[in-house]
This record gives sequence, C-alpha cells and structure tokens, in this order.
Amino acid sequence: MTTATVRTSANVPKAAKGAAAQPAQPGFAGKLLRVDLTKKRCWAEAWSPAEMQELLGGIGLGAMILYRETKTKSGKGNVSWDHPDNRLILATGPLAGLPVWGTGGLTVVTIGAGTNGPTSTQANGFFGTNLKYCGYDAIVIQGQSKDWVYLYINDDTLELRDARDLAGKDTWETQDTLSGKLGLTGHQLSVYSIGPAGENLCRFAAIQGDYGHVASKNGVGAVMGRKKLKAVAIVKGTKPLAVADPRGLMQAADDIAHALKTDPGSKSLYEYGTLPGVVNLSKLGVLPIKNYTTNVPPADITEWAAPKLREGFDHRGHQCNACGMHHCHMSIIRSGPNKGQTIDEPEYEGWSGAGWTIGATRPDQIADVAWLNTQLDRACLDVNEFGWICGWVMECQEKGYITEQQLGFKLAWGDIKGAHRLMEMISHRKGFGNILAEGVKRAAEKIGGPAKDCAIYFEKGAAPRGHDHRGRWEEMLDVATASTGTMETGNPTFPTEVGQPARINPYDGEQVAHYVAGLRGRKNFEDSLGVCIFTVRCTLELICRALNAATGWNWTWADAVRFGRRTAAINRVVALRGGYTPAIEKPSKRYSSTPVDGPAKGQSIAAQWDKMIDVWYNDVGYDRKTGKPLPETLRGLGLDWLVPEVWGKKA
Repeated sequence: MTTATVRTSANVPKAAKGAAAQPAQPGFAGKLLRVDLTKKRCWAEAWSPAEMQELLGGIGLGAMILYRETKTKSGKGNVSWDHPDNRLILATGPLAGLPVWGTGGLTVVTIGAGTNGPTSTQANGFFGTNLKYCGYDAIVIQGQSKDWVYLYINDDTLELRDARDLAGKDTWETQDTLSGKLGLTGHQLSVYSIGPAGENLCRFAAIQGDYGHVASKNGVGAVMGRKKLKAVAIVKGTKPLAVADPRGLMQAADDIAHALKTDPGSKSLYEYGTLPGVVNLSKLGVLPIKNYTTNVPPADITEWAAPKLREGFDHRGHQCNACGMHHCHMSIIRSGPNKGQTIDEPEYEGWSGAGWTIGATRPDQIADVAWLNTQLDRACLDVNEFGWICGWVMECQEKGYITEQQLGFKLAWGDIKGAHRLMEMISHRKGFGNILAEGVKRAAEKIGGPAKDCAIYFEKGAAPRGHDHRGRWEEMLDVATASTGTMETGNPTFPTEVGQPARINPYDGEQVAHYVAGLRGRKNFEDSLGVCIFTVRCTLELICRALNAATGWNWTWADAVRFGRRTAAINRVVALRGGYTPAIEKPSKRYSSTPVDGPAKGQSIAAQWDKMIDVWYNDVGYDRKTGKPLPETLRGLGLDWLVPEVWGKKA
C-alpha cells in the first residue's frame, strides 16, 4: 500500500501526492483511491494483477469490498446505510478510457438507503475515463465529514475541499460552479454530485453527473449526503493506459461498433438511444400508464415515436466518452413556459417516470415531460421512484385516500407543474414531502389502508424500473430475487449464446423462471468493465475479445458468466448478513395485480409467483428456505472460502 501525504489547512485536507509508476497490468491504472472523510485523509492503495483478474472492477470489485468492509464489529450483520463505516465505492473497469464505445462508465456500489442492503447502479459520461487517466481504477469512500466537502482529483493531486458554498445547489449548478472555479470547460472536468434530495437524505436520491448521467438506484445519493460529500470532481488526467494488443483492441472496437449499427436488435439504440421504448413497449403492454390503473395508451401514441420526440427540440450532441451512439443529447425547448431552457434529452425511463406513469400522455406535454425529467436530475431524484410516488399520490387523491389538505394542494393526473411542486417538497422534506421522501414502500405503509394497496414497490424496499412488469414478468422476478435492489440478470441479449432459447412464452411462469436463472451472469460482467451496457449489445464472445486485447487475458463467454454469478453470490451473502430473507422477495399488491385492459389483459403473475420463485431457486442453486447459496454452488463458483461462513465449518 502506498500512503499519500496529506497537507491540511483550515480543517480541509489538501494535496495528496502518489507515485506515478506504470501499471503492471495492461488495461488498469493499478491503484485504488481511498478516502476517509472522518479523518480527512486520502491515500492510494495498490491492488495486484491477480486481484484485477479476479474482480475486474465495477460491481465485481465493489461486491468484494462490501463483503470485507461493511461487517459490524460483532461480525453478525452489516453496518446500516447511514453508518460512517458504510463504503461508497465509485468504480470503473478495464475498458474505461479505451477506444471502445461508451467507456466512461461508472458503477456505484454501497449499502443503499432504499433496502439497507447491497446496491449496484451505473452511470456513464466521462467519470470513468477521467479517473483512469488520473491513475485510479476506483474510489473507496468511508467515514462522514462534519461539514460539506467535495473531492478534487487531478492526476496525483487529491484534495478534500470546502463545499459549504455549494450546499443547496442542484447538480447542474454544482458542476457550473466548480467548472467556473477551476477554469475548466467541456469534458476537461467530470463532476458527479448530489442536489437537495441527497443533502436532505431522501431515500431515493441519486448521484448525477456530466449534465444528465445518473446513478439512480437504491438511494446512493442519500449515502453520499450522509457522508456530507457534495461532489467528486475529476480533471481529465494525463496518465497513459497500456493495452496488451492495441491492434486487436481497435479491431474488436470496430467490430462492436459495426454490430451496434447493423444488428436489428441494437440498430434502433444506435440511432435513438432508448427513445423507441415508449411506442414499442406500449405494443407489448409494458408501458406503465397512470400508476397501473390502465394499460391502454391514447390513440395518438404515434406522436411519441422516437423521431417525433426528437424533432421537437434543437439538439447538440453530448455523447459519453468514445461513443458514436446517437443519444445523450442536450436539447433546447422551443416554446411554452420553459422556452429557451436547456435540458437533457430523456431516455425511455425519463419519458416514463416523468410522463406516462403520472398521466402526462398528451403530445402537447412532450416538452414539459422532458423539462420535468431534467429538474429531477438536477434535484438528484430517481425518476422511476418519483414516478411511482407521484402517480400513487395522484391516484390516492383522486380516490380520496390522500386529501388535498394532507398534501397541501390539488394534484391531478398529468399536472406537470404540480408534479414539480411535489418534487420540491420531497427534495427538501417539506410538509407531506417528508413522508414521501422515505420512498414508495415506507410512505404507503405510513398512510396504510386502501392507499397502501395502490402503491407499486417490492417488499424489500426497492421500487421497480419504469415498466409495467405485469407484461414483463422476467424483470419483476429478476428484481425481486436480486440482492442489489435493482436488476441483477438484465434483459436478454443474445440468449442463445448461453444456451437459452431465443424467445419464451412471457406469461408462462415456469418458462420465465428458467429463463431468468439461465441468463444470470452477463449483467454483472458488463457492470464490471467500465462500459455502458447499451454499447455492448453484442455477443459475449466479442466483448471478451475486447477485454482480452486490453489485458492480455484469455476470457471466454463461459468465464464471463461464471464471474457474474460469482459476484451475485457474494452480494447475496452480504444481503443475507444484513437481514435479507426470501420472505421479502415479492411485489406489492398493485404491482402484481392482473391488468384489466391492454395487451396483457387477464394475465396474472400473482397466480404463478410461488412456483416461479421455487423454479428460480432450484436453477440457481440457492436454498429456498434460507436464501443461502448452497455449498456446492459456492464451491462451483470458486467460493470455497465462503462455505464455512454461510453454512458452518462442517458443511
């Protein structure tokens, strides 16, 4: 371990200088940056090539750090999300900073505020690249500061700087202020920060960076707020990255880009990002409308087609590092009350959470929905959970379960101004917003009665992504059984490569359970590479070619799947240690209800749920009663050392 020297001034630590040695392992910077906010100390820590190949980065590295470092002193549980010993890990991976598309990726790993369990959530932009060019593969943050600080990284210079003047600013204002202070523009500086929602410990606060890129799941922004860390600002460093096979890497990068541009399964992503999801998912009964009270869109749904969504704004590109995808744009609103304002073009979940879920479905509301999505990013609220909260309040007020007097104003379906007012109340925990800031599950339990039955959530405390999962059963099962509070398996991508069928009956619970279990592994692998999942919509074999060219290894698709399942087992052990049980692996009453209209009308996942869970447990090799990975499963994943802890010394 190399410990950096820290100079202090006015109680704010400054200047840590680290060694500038060339990393021994191609593809990696070679160091982890450790930050203790309580002791106001920063230091560099080397990790070995063997550890790099075992853990990769991202969630692979983060899961192991959570396992090793978040145990209580008694060893019988985990520290809570708001404890100083909780770790906030900002990790990238071996492809970050290299010329594969979308390699500015960031994975945030922590004990999250939503479930009080392990969390993994991803964002993109330029953070991962800038971090690697400064000589670090990840930042591991512990402790809690007494006053607001931000972490500044510029090559070997590490500083915890006073951020009291940034308190109260939203995420865009924070980046603007720091860019002005530091005299850096464009992508010379990557800033990931929290806004008012994170400062006020809203349980679904996110971490937002580079104007519109969001690590959104499970309250990671609340963890950052509890630590009084306002922002992390990283200058695009000057340190070189070595690769084992430059020619092979460039060829793999070209082949990945070609696949994205030409394969029917990814071409629309290349052209529009996730914008086509609005119309495409509505055809499948997967577009959530008015808090699941209906699944029938208005007749003019074609006005929400991707070209229509894009043509209503003036655009400029804002893609992530080394990316040729045509999304992540910045837009200028042309007309209406917000005319002239710059916004980030919403991805699908922005159109869903800030629009369809809350009943804003008219074409003349498109610009307003896009504006609201940006305000949520700036406040650092997860747009998905906000949609579930806001839609729930709208429905409950319509039915008299939450009164106008309780809320403080009338909030009807599709009211964008009212939704923004609700956002402000939640972000600042004002009035009824203080209850709502606890998230859908806790707010619904607090109100109780028939209002609770209208709320959409998982019993573990997490909220789903922006889909109507009553038409997408595999994702509901995935999140319910995941240890991380969000998807652990992910959507099918070239499923036949890993021995799964190309398609299944989406309403056959047993088929769905086999499918989800059989596809496990890929997502955790992707989320450990420092790359955007939308830019690796290709075969695992092709992704491994890029990884091997960068590192000199010889990974196969089977190695990638095994790695992902191994990471999932480690996260499962951390979750179990924190009190996770199979009893909470179920959706709320409304969430698992049977659609009364639309393409999925009459399809009841609740009737098949117990069977689905049984099949999933059997296929993944976990014990149905306790939730523990079975001894033979752990040994098969190379986790022999975990068996005594999970099952006792005699297992």
